[in-house]
Amino acid sequence: MRLRSRMGSVLVVLLSLTLVVPPDIAAQAAAAGQQAGQVSRMIPAVHIERGGKQMKAAMQTAVLWQDVVATAAHGRARITLDDGSVLNVGSDSKLKVIQHDAGTQQTELDLAYGRVRSQAVRVARPGGKFQVRTPVGVAGVVGTDFYLAYINGILELIVYEGQVNFCNLAGQCVSVLAGFIAFIRGANLAPDAPTQATPSQLTDAGQNSDVPDSQASQAPPPQGMNGWAIFFMIVAIAAPAIAVPLASRGGNTRPVDLCPTGSQVCGK
Repeated sequence: MRLRSRMGSVLVVLLSLTLVVPPDIAAQAAAAGQQAGQVSRMIPAVHIERGGKQMKAAMQTAVLWQDVVATAAHGRARITLDDGSVLNVGSDSKLKVIQHDAGTQQTELDLAYGRVRSQAVRVARPGGKFQVRTPVGVAGVVGTDFYLAYINGILELIVYEGQVNFCNLAGQCVSVLAGFIAFIRGANLAPDAPTQATPSQLTDAGQNSDVPDSQASQAPPPQGMNGWAIFFMIVAIAAPAIAVPLASRGGNTRPVDLCPTGSQVCGK
């Protein structure tokens, strides 16, 4: 009887908790710790902020919902999301993964500052979205390749492929097509009309967000130096080190007689 009464009390407590805790909070608790992707490539230093703590990132480090990926002045990170989308986070950047549900295709990111290039898988499910928010505007896509930079209060968008809906926080939007660039120059300002991006703008944006592998990041060999040039350079550097000791001993060294006494060849 006592055991049954205790079990009944436990059930009552559990039922009361389900009534007290709202469904949305329960859903958030269930999502805590849910994986969004992982670090697939990086240049140190990259940190992940999770639950008020900061840890150094490494290859294949899991990126969870609500994680913040932060890069230092020379750090960059490539995050591969679970649906196959790729995020290249540039230097001096802070990107928060609010959520990424590959099943429902719900992805929401927050770029506090810095640069990110997003190669998003096409959103095909009803109600699906892929959004990158910033303090002054939002970039929403169906599936595309685009670069976003938020620096000194100005938001820059370059579209490499597809189409991006580019909006300020008041909901004023422009549609930006592939090969075009647009800006939002303040929180209360409407987006500029898109213009054709120059080749240098396209190249610079790609370079500012690219995350090369360890071999590509090494310094290239000097240009124009073939094998013979390197050989003669080594000889020129080493020659003084050999010649000086020989010269210092020259006064005390007798010449070597190549014709010994009695040699018929030399006439001795």
